[in-house]
Amino acid sequence: MMKNLNQHTAWLRSNTTLSLLLAILLFAACERNFLDINDDPNNPTDVPLTQLLPYVQVNLSNVVTPSNNGISDPTMSFAHQIVVRSNYNNYFAVGDDPNVNDPWQQYYSIGLTDIRQIIDKGTATNSWHYVGVAQLMKAYIFSVLVDLWGNVPYSEANKGAASPYPKFDKGEDVYKDLFRLIDEGVANLGKTSTVRLGTSDLFYNGNVERWIKMGNTLKLRLYNNVRLTPLYDDAAVKALISSGKIMSAGADDFEMVYGTANAPDNRHPGFVDEYTQSSPSYYISPFFHQIMQGKSTLNPIFSGIADPRMPYYYCNQLRKGQAPQNPFSFKDGEFLSIWFSTSNIDPNADFDQNTSLTVLGLYPIGGKFDDGSGGAVNLNSGTRGAGLMRILPYFNSLFSRAELALTKNTGENAENLFKSALNEAFAEVNRAASAGGAPSLTAAVIDEYVGKIMALYTAGDQNRKLEIILTQKWIANFGNGIESYNDTRRTGYPRPFDPKADDNPNTVLSREYIQSFPYPVSDLQINPNAPQQRNIYNDKVFWDVN
Repeated sequence: MMKNLNQHTAWLRSNTTLSLLLAILLFAACERNFLDINDDPNNPTDVPLTQLLPYVQVNLSNVVTPSNNGISDPTMSFAHQIVVRSNYNNYFAVGDDPNVNDPWQQYYSIGLTDIRQIIDKGTATNSWHYVGVAQLMKAYIFSVLVDLWGNVPYSEANKGAASPYPKFDKGEDVYKDLFRLIDEGVANLGKTSTVRLGTSDLFYNGNVERWIKMGNTLKLRLYNNVRLTPLYDDAAVKALISSGKIMSAGADDFEMVYGTANAPDNRHPGFVDEYTQSSPSYYISPFFHQIMQGKSTLNPIFSGIADPRMPYYYCNQLRKGQAPQNPFSFKDGEFLSIWFSTSNIDPNADFDQNTSLTVLGLYPIGGKFDDGSGGAVNLNSGTRGAGLMRILPYFNSLFSRAELALTKNTGENAENLFKSALNEAFAEVNRAASAGGAPSLTAAVIDEYVGKIMALYTAGDQNRKLEIILTQKWIANFGNGIESYNDTRRTGYPRPFDPKADDNPNTVLSREYIQSFPYPVSDLQINPNAPQQRNIYNDKVFWDVN
């Protein structure tokens, strides 16, 4: 299943297809001949490309979600979009944290291994579109691994018995080869393929042109990440921009559309964790909330400008005038949360607030639009999990192009690109609203907000302009913490919350900002070619030169 990308509002129409595909993957073994006692029916020796591809795509998406085992759990925490009661609440992570270990294992043990199978099988059968798609997914996954962990297994990875203990390649060397890999993937998508992608492609429903745009836009994303390093290639960036083969509309978004089924479960993993188990665990960061309100004294960048996207981003469970179920750490009207860096300090931060805390809403996980009615959320709230995981949306590329135009003289107009990015970010919210049966933001409301932000931009110097671009990008990417975590380390923007400056005795910063993730302990113990554990406060990834 994947949405018809010409109709972003038709999300729910294809949920049944995704459920059927997942069911095929789960029960393919049952179709075997059980009288053949020499074959294990539960472990098929061969899986068709048409069944392997959707499994890989779901794996790629699930790993980056805000969920109990997803990368956006810690990265949204470090980007101060959410607050969690865990190590991440004070810039800390260890190698056996679920959101450190599981994404690494999911990608290396499952995702990248299956991608290798697709590339090998596709090459042998001249199924070049499958090969090209697999190469682009591989490039995205490895870019994320480098962005978070720095040096990672690459050249010797996922080769099975031929290389059981892969070396860790330098992040810079991996990035260099990813540029080549993306070009190769795009080239393969331009070939005649013996097997068509079709509905087995959950991202673009077999649309090869959109895959080519995704590949070129991914390449642009990587160049933006290395903007401050010698890997930046001015000519290559300008060629990408002028090619006409990068994302040009919301229909080009690289995103996974989830459904509403639970057997097998195809709902957004964040929705499953937050809405179906009566135990939501993600608190919306008060720092993020106050900036959205235009009321932040810690970062008054948008002072006096209220962001109309708030009820789409998160939902208050408290009704007006309703008291929380327990003593609370932070409350603003019906909004209830805890501050970052309060673990074992704030006496009220650890009380149960399952039916009182403000939860992730419609836009990030297919949850509930905040219509002001309050009420505890449950598995039937909102779109019942039929939400999006925006992995590389079109608006993100517009923000990146605006940054590059401002700082690298790419020949584009930074101001126009930034305004387009803002409008596209709002269009994405309205697509979510339409799919979720929520009221859309009117053109007048959008124009008023965008006009105020653009006035701030026009009045700023270059550093201020860059800060405004990246802070708005941070807001637009709510639900995917990877981009904002990268941006903060690359540029210092958006500015992270500083517990030392908030005059709150219950927030105490005992650690510096986390510069990279620790390696999973199990890999360090098993692999004799693994390096020493990373110092997460000093060991930066190669593109972080500030």
